[in-house]
Amino acid sequence: MKNPARFGIAIGAFLILVLGAAYIVLLREPGSLFYPFAALIFVVAPLIGATIAALKAYTNKFFVFLRAAGTVFALSALSFILTYAVYPASQRTSVLLPASCGGFAGAQSPAGFVYNLPGVGPVMLVTSDARSALLAAIDFRNPPFPSTVYLVRKSDNHILWNAHFANDIIAAEIDDGTLYIYNDKLGFWIDLRTGLPERKILTIDNYGGISQSDRPVIASAASTGRWYMETSATISSWNQDGSVVPRRRLIFNATAFNCYISGATRGVEQLWSH
Repeated sequence: MKNPARFGIAIGAFLILVLGAAYIVLLREPGSLFYPFAALIFVVAPLIGATIAALKAYTNKFFVFLRAAGTVFALSALSFILTYAVYPASQRTSVLLPASCGGFAGAQSPAGFVYNLPGVGPVMLVTSDARSALLAAIDFRNPPFPSTVYLVRKSDNHILWNAHFANDIIAAEIDDGTLYIYNDKLGFWIDLRTGLPERKILTIDNYGGISQSDRPVIASAASTGRWYMETSATISSWNQDGSVVPRRRLIFNATAFNCYISGATRGVEQLWSH
């Protein structure tokens, strides 16, 4: 064969596409099958492509094998990066904050946001599920509105975890036993059972926090005078216990500049009115 390495690479690339489609489209990315499919894509596909290339070669079989195997492995790595880093970066949901955000002084926050936490006092409810709630105590009178967040168990108001932030730029969601919370672009993942940070080997997310563009990855550095708060993220994580959470899409409730942003409705409400 005139170019056996190229033929072997084509076979390997075809296997990557077939295995990737089977995992993502047909099986819908079960975390339990990530590592078996990763082995097929990163090990088996390069070996098959390289072996076929070597068998088709008349001379320099070992060199042809290495060239085909290395190229198919590189294509496997590229497919991983495109799937879990590049493509999610294009999936964004941002809400334009009105000019009224940033104002302070006036009446109490709307009643629907108030949660009375024993030992702390009235705080703001950011997000919750049936068992847990994420609360924020925000200094509304002093920009950039420093805040303290509390993860509490609703049955007895026990504080499982807390953290202090220098501002009120918070986005949070509770999903499948985990609190996902960002202070602007800095993320935390907290186990609802223990109140401890979850141990990760690798995490990839597309969350951009607050930005002067609704597409922060491709935004110009020039100031627009407008602020957008992201209310969604696609998060993939590889955990120390061996579990994998591939491309979980979350919708956040958020606070920023003294305003509350509903992830579900994309509505914005000022927490303190003039």
